[in-house]
Amino acid sequence: MTRAYHSPTREAQTSATRRRVISAAQACFEERGYVGTTMRAIAQRAQVSVETVHQTAAKRDLLLAAFTLAVTGEDSQARLLDRPEPKAIFDDPDPVRRLRGIAAYVVRINTRVTPLWRVFEQAAAADAHVATEYADLIRRMHAEIRDALAVLAERGDLRTDRPADELADLLWLLVLPDQYFRLCEQSGWSVERYATWLAESMLHLLMGSDHHAGS
Repeated sequence: MTRAYHSPTREAQTSATRRRVISAAQACFEERGYVGTTMRAIAQRAQVSVETVHQTAAKRDLLLAAFTLAVTGEDSQARLLDRPEPKAIFDDPDPVRRLRGIAAYVVRINTRVTPLWRVFEQAAAADAHVATEYADLIRRMHAEIRDALAVLAERGDLRTDRPADELADLLWLLVLPDQYFRLCEQSGWSVERYATWLAESMLHLLMGSDHHAGS
């Protein structure tokens, strides 16, 4: 039996090329939109051949990969709750400080991903395959929010006078990049003002009116 050959150097090169292609795709999508971005444009941006781009992924998959990279900084769809930064925030013993930390984390993500999020929405409206990916992304976002609220509920940090499903739906609405776009880019809010609004809104939604704003 012939054993499979694994070259760490080659695998590292392949991974680096894939990341370069995905980063180039992100830049092209943000500048040109989904329809206006061609595989050739991505190849030129990444300084690779068009064939290499096609071998990396289909265009719609590059969009999802670019969004994932923008959110996490990694080419992986692992749960956010399993990543070091969110885990460290959830380990904070103070419930108010923990929610403020989550809000700040969401702000950092939304300032990065909002342009690509809008491209994703527009592409989903025009392409059935992208629409499927987009719907799956929304489902995963809902699932992660429900998981996060389950952790808070286990610790006794979640209000009990409203249904958990309703809290999950409203929290999802709050943390969407849409709110950052509407408030900061369309209404002229500063990022600091948006961050304060998001933190206070999350505290009020999840803990009720009895949270300590000064914590």
